[in-house]
Amino acid sequence: MIKAMDKKLWEKNIPHWWPERFHYGKDSIVSHLYHHAWRTPDKPALIFYGRIISYRELNNLIWKAAGGLQKMGVKKGDRIYIALQNCPQFIIAYYAGMALGAIVITGSPLYKSGEMNYVLNDCQPKVVIIEDDLFPIFQSIREQVSSVEQVVVTALGEYLPEQPDLPVSFAAGSKDLDYPDTVSWQSLVDSDPIEDIADLDIKKDIALLQYTSGTTGNPKGAMLTHFNILANAMNSGYGRPSTPDDIHLAVLPLFHVNGSNNTLNAPIQCGATIVLLVRFDLETMYEAIEKYKCTVWIGITTMNIAFISHPKFKDYDLSTLRFIGTGGMPLPQTLFNQYLELFGVELQDGFGMSETMAYNICNSSGYSRVGSIGIPCPLVDIRIVSLTDENKEAAIGEDGELWVRGPSVAVGYWNNPEASAETFLASEDSEFKWLKTGDIVRMDEDGFLWLCGRTKEMIKASGFSVFPAEVEEYLYHHPAISECCVIGVPHEYKGEEIKAFIVLKPEYEGKVTAEEIVNWAKQEMSAYKYPRIIEFRQNLPKSPAGKIMRKILKEE
Repeated sequence: MIKAMDKKLWEKNIPHWWPERFHYGKDSIVSHLYHHAWRTPDKPALIFYGRIISYRELNNLIWKAAGGLQKMGVKKGDRIYIALQNCPQFIIAYYAGMALGAIVITGSPLYKSGEMNYVLNDCQPKVVIIEDDLFPIFQSIREQVSSVEQVVVTALGEYLPEQPDLPVSFAAGSKDLDYPDTVSWQSLVDSDPIEDIADLDIKKDIALLQYTSGTTGNPKGAMLTHFNILANAMNSGYGRPSTPDDIHLAVLPLFHVNGSNNTLNAPIQCGATIVLLVRFDLETMYEAIEKYKCTVWIGITTMNIAFISHPKFKDYDLSTLRFIGTGGMPLPQTLFNQYLELFGVELQDGFGMSETMAYNICNSSGYSRVGSIGIPCPLVDIRIVSLTDENKEAAIGEDGELWVRGPSVAVGYWNNPEASAETFLASEDSEFKWLKTGDIVRMDEDGFLWLCGRTKEMIKASGFSVFPAEVEEYLYHHPAISECCVIGVPHEYKGEEIKAFIVLKPEYEGKVTAEEIVNWAKQEMSAYKYPRIIEFRQNLPKSPAGKIMRKILKEE
């Protein structure tokens, strides 16, 4: 019998504003947006470099985009792949797909052809919505993805005003797009709107496939229901108190659960305003906070360090910020102290995964313990499982694997029953499954959790999860590489840096440089993923069974 930990341990540390009872309701996140469009139609939902989109207009655009997708043949259960950076089109397409009951895949705009090809063939989307800069990558693999029937191409600048009131540090592209065998974004949103939101069972119907790398080297699509998304958006609002009057600065990438949950779904759920930036750009951020009087921004620790380190930081009035969040790597005490001194607010840390639709353990203002990942969010149960016996709990202060269970935990992995069975375990006393996180934690006497390491071999680089096996798989495509092993090495700013130990094939010894390998990898993998450090070896340490001993290289 698996039992959740006794919550009395951390009752004294539960924030006083958390309600005693939780009722998430039966409406999807799209339904919440629809209701805000009726209650506060003229309120700004999005501000994009000066272009204001009200809740009424946003809702209308979503319903029209859904109508356009419906005309393309998209129905409940079909997949829609979105490959966009932060822009209004991302948000419109994201909610339009969900309004139809389709399954949305938010593909990383950082994907190269190999990564995109794998994910597309795994999820088999009917429609791809992609920005113009990424279209050549898709076009190079188009013939290898048979499921795609329609491709919608858009440019990041389609919703830019003629005179943007913030610096535009990205290529806006052309509004007059002409690509072979594609549909323009404008024609999509010029369609007749749908008549109503699809009939959904929010606890059973899949809304999102969030791809996350696996230890086998291939990305896995975490199946997140409409209820998972709604529950974590509401939990985010409780753990990091948000009100309809807040103005959120969205700089985290929306294709990642941290961004889509904390800077999109959470503010939309409560009817707040989002100031949307295409990407993390410090001077543009400063101007946006000052101009729009932003009250909330959530980043990762590397962003938070850069935010207060820029030479122009003190040139702007940033005093309206009342909440600042962080994550992705442990929060240093010195950084916490700096934010407390500068803004009078506690920099709040948390913990989550793609499989939990972002964070489900958090620190809250006045209840935080710097360096820990916090306490479980509302309705989240945990186990800390002995590293030697899964049927036993680790003692207080003892390392163990963290298992979590709750309303935001995914129901499994798409097209991967083996990995699902290994990672998601049914509960006898709950409708929610246990998720074996693979992270090693310990709990102190007050119930706070401290991250100690990972049972999996994941590397955390700039807040992104990188699995060595996936990087190695791509490196093995290089004709000169005989053997390789990838590890994470400490990095002051990024948390960890990617290092590859490589054994060259005899005919390439002395003919290939480390710089050439790095430049090649840069073209094959996302920017956060490719190795920056190469060390050539004559051989790699191996076990008696012939397995490369990553642990020995890591210890070195």
